[in-house]
Amino acid sequence: MDLRWIHDLGYRAELLGALALWLVIILRLPTARRSHQQKMLLLAIIGMAGSITVYLDPVSAALNRTAFAQSCGLFMNVWGVLSSALILDFVLAATARRHPWLVYGPMIATIGALIALDYTIDPHAGCVNAEAVPWYSPFWWLLVAAHLVGTIPCTVLCVRYGRQVRDDRPLRTGLLLLAAAFLSSSVFWCVVLAFLLTRPAWLGELFPDNIGLTAWLMATGAGLPLALTAHRAVRGAHIMWRLYPLWHDLVEAVPNIALDKPRGRIRQVLGSPRTIRLRLYRQVIEIRDALLILQDYVTPQTMEHARRHVTAHGLPQEHVEPAVTASWLHAALQAKTAASTPRPNPLATAHPSEDCLRSEACFLLAVLRARALPAVRSFAPQATAGSAPTDHSDRQVRTTSRNSHE
Repeated sequence: MDLRWIHDLGYRAELLGALALWLVIILRLPTARRSHQQKMLLLAIIGMAGSITVYLDPVSAALNRTAFAQSCGLFMNVWGVLSSALILDFVLAATARRHPWLVYGPMIATIGALIALDYTIDPHAGCVNAEAVPWYSPFWWLLVAAHLVGTIPCTVLCVRYGRQVRDDRPLRTGLLLLAAAFLSSSVFWCVVLAFLLTRPAWLGELFPDNIGLTAWLMATGAGLPLALTAHRAVRGAHIMWRLYPLWHDLVEAVPNIALDKPRGRIRQVLGSPRTIRLRLYRQVIEIRDALLILQDYVTPQTMEHARRHVTAHGLPQEHVEPAVTASWLHAALQAKTAASTPRPNPLATAHPSEDCLRSEACFLLAVLRARALPAVRSFAPQATAGSAPTDHSDRQVRTTSRNSHE
């Protein structure tokens, strides 16, 4: 049975997975520098990425031609033990106090032993393989043990913390994906031992598939925070784009609420994820400030009339508060345009039950949608004795009084 296609498929997965993993590492570098734990995790991932990369055929062939490594096995084995030490250091730092000498001391000894054993083999034999080194050689057992002592504890650690995190599904998913990646790496070295002992040809064809699976699991687990950040940025930009008409109308009515000079609609949604979140937060705060200012341009009677008017149209319960706010806001903007004199309004505006940016933005989007409802467009404030007089009304009263005296 020809299993070459399985090997070729695995090699493509291995190559693309290594490229994806290095891309994720580059993108995570800026955030990892601000957190020691993130830095330790990223170092462990870099170690794994290096271990995967050196097994790529072009890389191993290039190493085999260098004067540094007379055989690529030297560099591959040294890097493999180093990556295992980085992984184990991350595990110890996450579970207890760090003792670098307990990790890197044995690492140096193991590397020295592997180099010595490597030079007992023909130095021109190329990458160390099962034909050049028998299964009972200490070289294989030391190499496999050096990898498993790092990957197995890291698998247990990621599973442990992943099970503890129940209220943060993205974090839990990321940790479990990383656990699966380290478990896949552990399985690889167990398969290496099985291959050395039994030598079935089909098992060797599965090596690239296992390495490719490890690379993609690692890239997905490490890249999940990046994907979530990008998703939040796109969602925030979309909310800003939709809120822009409401925000623009309120800035024109109450210019002093804007902290900065208003930007165009397109420029408003362009920027880094952090910039977009800050702009959205500022936009929501400015809209809320405008509502607090404009509520003084309507009377409590107008607000109550707006509620009765909206309720009479039989809107769903979740649409009532946004429609009421949109109704009295329409009246307040008209009064502001007519240069009314604001008076303190004892009735506070409706606001979401949760005090967070997302709930505020959702409520304001509901207000924006409610402005187009027939129940809101047909609202007309009633003239009451307690209504706030406008400068124009005062002039009419004074003119009528003067004409009556004449």
